[in-house]
Amino acid sequence: MMGFFGNRVVLVRWTSAMLAISAILFAAAVLMEGVGHQEPADLAAHQEAAGTQEQGGHDEAAENSTAKQDGDSGAVGETGGHAEQTVLGINLETPWLVWGFFSVSIVLAAAVLRFGKATLLLAILLAGAAAILDGREVFLQLARANANVASMAALTALAHAAVVILAVFAWQPASGPPGGKF
Repeated sequence: MMGFFGNRVVLVRWTSAMLAISAILFAAAVLMEGVGHQEPADLAAHQEAAGTQEQGGHDEAAENSTAKQDGDSGAVGETGGHAEQTVLGINLETPWLVWGFFSVSIVLAAAVLRFGKATLLLAILLAGAAAILDGREVFLQLARANANVASMAALTALAHAAVVILAVFAWQPASGPPGGKF
């Protein structure tokens, strides 16, 4: 095992591969969350409204849902509405930011493969921040009872943590312990 961690070229390649894998996992989690974006309470209200409209009845469920949405103005309600995720006032779920992060991760994976040690610090910083945000996302998705997205976010967090670990080992000098003896 020591041979693996002592071979910088192998570590750089694994770091690059894990950056690409974590970017793909991140994109899959975002797409999975987007597909299941409608909350269960809202979905039930819309299904009930569709059923009463088919029967020619009055659409109270849709009126209640519309009135609730107008009153909440995007805040989390008692039924667990979808709130915007912001950090320092930046909405982390805007499409340009999500796909920009994906693109930067793929470009950084190629840069790590091409330039090696010069780009490893960037990989450590990017993947470390992403792992923290992924961990936050796990808890947010668990609070929303969205186990599928939470598990995908956890897997993405582990992949980002692996990038950090691999990059740290690749960035360190390949020399042995002090004194030259094992």
